[in-house]
Amino acid sequence: MIHRLGRTLLVCSLAAMPALIYGFANGPVPGRTGAAADGGLSCTACHRINSLAPTGGATANMDPRGSFRIEAGPYAPGVKQTIRVVLTHPEAARWGFQLTARLVSDETKPAGKFTPADGLRLVCGGGAPEGNCGANPEFVDHSLPTTFAGQSGGASWTIEWTPPATGSGEVVFYAAGNAANNNLINTGDFIYTTNKKIAEAAPCNLTSTPTVTTVLNGASFRNSGFALNTMLSLGGSGFQAPGTSKTASATDIVGNKFPTALSCVAVEIDGKQAPITYVDASQINVQAPTTVALGDVAVRVILNPGTSNERRSAAFTIKMDDVAPALFRFLPTPCVAAIFPNTGVLAADPALVPNSVKPKVGEIVSIFATGLGVTEPVYQAGEITPGNVAPRARDQVQVEFNGVMMNASDILYVGLTPGSITGLWQINLRVPTTATPGRDNPIVLRMGSLTSQPGVFLPIQ
Repeated sequence: MIHRLGRTLLVCSLAAMPALIYGFANGPVPGRTGAAADGGLSCTACHRINSLAPTGGATANMDPRGSFRIEAGPYAPGVKQTIRVVLTHPEAARWGFQLTARLVSDETKPAGKFTPADGLRLVCGGGAPEGNCGANPEFVDHSLPTTFAGQSGGASWTIEWTPPATGSGEVVFYAAGNAANNNLINTGDFIYTTNKKIAEAAPCNLTSTPTVTTVLNGASFRNSGFALNTMLSLGGSGFQAPGTSKTASATDIVGNKFPTALSCVAVEIDGKQAPITYVDASQINVQAPTTVALGDVAVRVILNPGTSNERRSAAFTIKMDDVAPALFRFLPTPCVAAIFPNTGVLAADPALVPNSVKPKVGEIVSIFATGLGVTEPVYQAGEITPGNVAPRARDQVQVEFNGVMMNASDILYVGLTPGSITGLWQINLRVPTTATPGRDNPIVLRMGSLTSQPGVFLPIQ
C-alpha cells in the first residue's frame, strides 16, 4: 500500500528498488479500499508477499494477529464529524491506509465530503485532480509523515467528514490498511480490509423544555462531591420522551471518546459539553469535563443541540473541587464495588450480591471509585483508558480500612481502569491484617481533608 505510481503493474515490477519504493510511501493510487464498486481491489495487488504466503498469493486479513477497524457513529446530515481508522499488528513497524465513503443505495456514488488533516491526502476516482474530486468518489490516505516509520504496535488516523444531505440513507465506509515491516520494499507486509455501515440519525425534534432539579455524585449519589473528571448523575424532567432511554454504545464511541451529545441531548458544565453515558426522561449520566473552573459553575441540559430548535434548561449551580473521592457500590447494598483482579469474580457478601465471594485477609482485591482528580500522564474526560497503560493518580490517595490507615505497601495501584471511561478509577489493595474476619469492614478514601462517603463496607471471610 505504500506506493504512489499510477499503474499497479509498473509499481509491482519495481518492487526490488528500495529507493523508489520509499517514495511510494506518499500513498496508494485511488480505489484500493476493497470496495466492490471499485472492483474489490486492495493493497494486496502489490503488497502480496508475507510470512504466511512466502511465494505470493497473499490475501487481505489472512493474519489474525492484526486488527483493523473504522470508528464512526450515526450521522446528522450535513453536520461534520470525526472518523477514525485504527490498525494494529504485533510485528509491523510502518503503517498505511486508504478510506472511502459511499451511499449504500448506490455504492458507485460518494457519500459526503472528506476534510483530511495535516499529513493526509485526498485523492479522487474518475481521473479527477487530487484534492478536488467534484462528483467523483473520494479517497483519503496517508502521506510519508503519517506512515509513522519505526512505530510499533499500531497506528490510527482521524479524518473530518461532512455527511451527505437529509434523506441519503445508510452510508458505508470501506478501508484498507497496510501493516508494513519498514524494509522499504513491498515484501513482508500484511494487508487488512474492513467496512462499516452507519445510519442517518433521526432528526432532533424534542419539544419539551428540560428542567434540572438535582445533580448527584455518580458513585456516592450525594448532592455534593463534584470535581473535574468525576462521574455525575443529573435528575429532572423533560430530557426524553417518557419511556425512552439510550445508553452510549460502541457505535456512539468515536475516536476512543464517549459522545457529548446522545439521543439529541447535551449537557454543559461551566459552558463545556460533558461526555454522556446514559439518558432517559428523568436522568442523565455524564462525566465532568477536565477543564472546568473550580468553585460555583452552571450545569445546563440542552435538547436538540446545534439546531435552530435548541432548548436549554435553566442553570443549576454546583460547586466544583479539584478532587472529590467517592466509592462505587453494588447497589442497593452497602458493599463496595470490588472484584478479584486475577479472576474477575465479584468480591462481596454472596447473601447480598449473587455469585460473589468474600475476600480473606491477605488477598488482593480491586475497588472502584470516581473523583480522584487527574492522572500522570493526563487523560481527558470522555476518553477510554487504553488497555496497555496504567495512568496513576497525581495526588495522594489514602485508604482507611476498618478504621486504620493502610500501609502504602498494601496499596498496589491507584489509577484509571483500563478499557473504561476515564471517570472510573481502580484501587488494587491487599486486605490488611487490621481487617476483622467475619465482619463488614468499613472502607474510606482520603485525599487531604476530603473523604469518600461513609457506610461503605468490604465483607471479609
